[in-house]
Order: sequence, then structure tokens, then C-alpha cells
Amino acid sequence: MPDQLFIANAVLSLASGLVALLVSYTAFKHNRLVESGILRFVSFGFMLLGMGLLLQGSLITLLALDVGRIADRAALVYVASLIYLVLQLVAYSAFAVGYARGAYGRKALAFLSVVVVSKSELLLGTYVNAVTQLGSVMLLGFVVFQGILVYTRTRNRVSLLVLMGFALILVAHSLTMLASVLVSGLLYLAAGSVQFAGFLALLLFLIRSGHIGSATEEQK
Repeated sequence: MPDQLFIANAVLSLASGLVALLVSYTAFKHNRLVESGILRFVSFGFMLLGMGLLLQGSLITLLALDVGRIADRAALVYVASLIYLVLQLVAYSAFAVGYARGAYGRKALAFLSVVVVSKSELLLGTYVNAVTQLGSVMLLGFVVFQGILVYTRTRNRVSLLVLMGFALILVAHSLTMLASVLVSGLLYLAAGSVQFAGFLALLLFLIRSGHIGSATEEQK
């Protein structure tokens, strides 16, 4: 991958990490506005995503600039990459658990726990990135499906915006899987751009929810 793509991906990861942390903070601040409590899981998940993306962006920057000859430290790069992938998988598991709890109750948590544990065991294998990306796509697919059900029931713009946000993140990880197979730097950049757009959509949802909640409280 050319240095320009390395740097572009690094900047995009760092920007996405900052937006993810902002989503986490805003969700934490306004979690009482959603009766299902889904924002608690969103806040926790995006906190992990933000930390992971900042770690990934920093790692890509160090690799692009070859600071401290980090490219020669394979073990360090592997561990840092593994931490990012694990944080990512746990974050999407949190989203899936939040939706499962709201839709199916606590019984669904046992099933999802088994799924997450099985994915964690697979992480010990060779195809770490492939397994985590596949796991992320599966979990996000579940979240998007639940989002479709919620939107068909409520038919409001807020639900649509949430659905669009998670759908974009799902598309982003699908592109990442394809990029890892084709070893395409441009596809990685496209995936990061789509993910960033998904984060912004969710941030707009939270800001809108906060404004609606504030207006409701003032009317009381």
C-alpha cells in the first residue's frame, strides 16, 4: 500500500475514533431518553470502538512514518492489531446484546454469550483478521435486522437514522473483508470512509434525540 494510502487510512481511523468516543459520550449523556436502555450498550460499544480505532490509527501512523523502526517489531504490531480486533468484536457484541435484550429478553443473552465465546476461541487460530471481520459482519447483520424490525414498527426518522448508521457500518466491514482478500488499499480506505459516515449518522441520531428530550423536559 502506498504511503499516501497508509496516511489517509491513519487519518481516517483517528477521526473515526474521535467521533466514536463522541458518540459514546453523547449516548451516555442521553441514555435515559431510550426506554429499552439500548444507549447504554451503544455507549459502551462505541467507547471500545473509539479506543480501538485510535490505537489502529496510531499504529498505522507509526508504520507509515516508520517511527522507531516499528515495522521490524512484528510481535508488537501483532499484539496491537489483535487488541484492536478484540475491542472491535466486543463492541459489536455489545450492540447485538443490547438489541437482543430489548427484542427477546434475557434468554437471548445466553445464546449470544456462547457465540462470542466461540469466536474468542477462534481468535487463537491463524486467521485472526478474517475471523473477527466475519464475526463483526454476523453481529452487525443481526443488529441491522433488528433495526429493520424496529423501523417497520415505528416508522419514525430516528429509527431510520439508527438503521442507516448500523447499515453503513455493516457495509464497511463487508468491504474490509473484501479488501483483506484482494489486498486492496483503496478498498480499505473506502471501508473506512463508509464506517465514518455510519458513525456520523449515529451521532446525528443522538444529538437529535438529545434535542427532542430537552424540548420535552422544558414543556413539562
